[in-house]
Amino acid sequence: MLFAGLLLFIFLIIVRPQDFVPSLRGRPLVFGVMGTMLFGWVLSPIPKKLFRTPQDKFVGLFFLLIVISTLSVNWITLIIDTAIATLKLALIYYFIVTIVDTEIKLRVAIWTMIFFMTIVAGMGILQAHGTDITGMGMSWASDKKVWQIRGIGNFDNPNDLAYSVVLIVPFAAGLFTQWGKIFRQITGALLMMISIYCIYLTRSRGGILSLAACLAFWFYFRLSNKSLKRVGWLLALIGVVAAVTIQASGYKDDASAMGRVEAWVAGMEMFSSHPLIGTGKNQFMEHHKRDSHNSFVEAGAELGLVGLYAYIGVLYSTMFFLLKSASENAGTDDEQRMYVNGFLGYVASYCVASLFSSRTYDLVILLIIALVSANSRLYMAKSMDGPLAPAYEITLWNKKVVLLTLLTLVLWKLFLIQVY
Repeated sequence: MLFAGLLLFIFLIIVRPQDFVPSLRGRPLVFGVMGTMLFGWVLSPIPKKLFRTPQDKFVGLFFLLIVISTLSVNWITLIIDTAIATLKLALIYYFIVTIVDTEIKLRVAIWTMIFFMTIVAGMGILQAHGTDITGMGMSWASDKKVWQIRGIGNFDNPNDLAYSVVLIVPFAAGLFTQWGKIFRQITGALLMMISIYCIYLTRSRGGILSLAACLAFWFYFRLSNKSLKRVGWLLALIGVVAAVTIQASGYKDDASAMGRVEAWVAGMEMFSSHPLIGTGKNQFMEHHKRDSHNSFVEAGAELGLVGLYAYIGVLYSTMFFLLKSASENAGTDDEQRMYVNGFLGYVASYCVASLFSSRTYDLVILLIIALVSANSRLYMAKSMDGPLAPAYEITLWNKKVVLLTLLTLVLWKLFLIQVY
């Protein structure tokens, strides 16, 4: 029953029928399901080990720093509201990592999430063709002179919709390459078409970048030939250099590009004024006229040094486990490899897209990291030794995460010195 409740809960926070279905509008469905689940979870015999994996620990620290950061604002109502909202996110995360305790539940949870995201993508496509189920209406982009589709709730911004729908792509690609399994290939092709068409209709440049990064990483991780992988790295390097060269040429005449640079300058000023705990969650635009357009800048500015460390720690521990798992499953065609490559494709694309978008508190990546942690727990239940052992040994105080955090700050500062 808890697992069924979890799937219902995920449905309510992704599809959000309570926001557009007339008979459900205004009803506290999320609160009711969460309260019922919490009551059942406390009474259930399942182990309540909340901090078993490195991801669990870094996510817990990240949640704590979100609340602590609001102390800078000195506004008791904001502190309480942020604490309640963060507690809800924490419950979502720890429900998943403790309830999804078998491989069957993990696979059902993954495909259920993908199915829900496909529903969101489908509603976006229908919106572009005159059937607006959510009633949100399309968004007019004055700078691009185009209409953009959007969803509801967490996806009411076209960019957020595009970034989230990318989740479907690596798993759909995994189905499509199941040679000889016609039904899976047809399903994969259909999912790919829906997701890619939805991303196209958002007219989001960041969404297209995220899609390209996702496909590139997925293809790279699927390769087992080391020579081809080296060629892949070379092509990726050439692509990065070409992209930077194109973006750098005439950037001072590009109002959009300069707006981002100015936001990153403002973010550095916020970090300098509140280096330890930041200016507070969602306070960036209280100090600057526009969004940060960079998740790492947003984390540093709003959560300070410790919050940035926790954020990078979440991503590092997740990618480290997935890379170790991919290495262990290299050369095989089993189901586990398909799921690991799917996770890798999406998380890697999230990291790339986060350089140009504000996704520090993104709900979809939180759900995916929770599923990765659940997967890690299943590995740990089998054995704490072997190739994956280093992935379990990452502690909350980690020298590599410290170095990555300092490197982020140095690159951030050097970039601003160079271009501004």
